[in-house]
Amino acid sequence: MLGHKNAAMTLDTYADLFDTDLDDVATSISNKIATAGTM
Repeated sequence: MLGHKNAAMTLDTYADLFDTDLDDVATSISNKIATAGTM
């Protein structure tokens, strides 16, 4: 069987590669919420 033993191992291995992505998502969502009522 290929792959990691479990999801935690995958996250431990690769989470640091995408550390700024969550910040970008949060900023994008915040911007959408802020402008949602202005249309």
